[in-house]
Amino acid sequence: MKPRLYFIAGISGSGKTTVGRRIEQLGEVAFDSKIQKGLFHFADEDGNQPDDYQPNDSDWMEKYHWVLNKPMLDNLMEQNKTAKRVFLCGGADDLMQYWPLGEKVFLLKVDGETMLKRLREEKRDNSFGKDKQTQDRLLERLDRYQDKMGRLGAILIDAKKSVDEIVQKILEQSK
Repeated sequence: MKPRLYFIAGISGSGKTTVGRRIEQLGEVAFDSKIQKGLFHFADEDGNQPDDYQPNDSDWMEKYHWVLNKPMLDNLMEQNKTAKRVFLCGGADDLMQYWPLGEKVFLLKVDGETMLKRLREEKRDNSFGKDKQTQDRLLERLDRYQDKMGRLGAILIDAKKSVDEIVQKILEQSK
């Protein structure tokens, strides 16, 4: 039997990793780029990964996109084939093309002020979004991204709620 796949998406700072970690603490299976290194990565249109990371270089950002490592996801799904359900937490640029593989998509919807506060937290476990240029780019994209996800059928979850409330809502809707 194959586990049911659920997507938990959201812009940087929406809480995907925090939600994924809490889901794991509850005995469920969750995949996330900070839990499974390499699950998402930057690549160009031919799949080539960059030698360096230059998020403040507009030419670099034009060339490379944050994408899902589909072979790694397939491998993780195979390793967890006895699980009832699996949650994939991520915000890859190409994630929507994989939605048909899953049961539902949950969008952690966040406002700009909350997103910026979270991106600026000292305890944040990655550097993406800590600089003003990236924050401005994310703010400019925020409403467009969330509106598009909602129009495409993502289930909107208020990311300002507590992590326990968010996880409870997701688990209830993925039975």
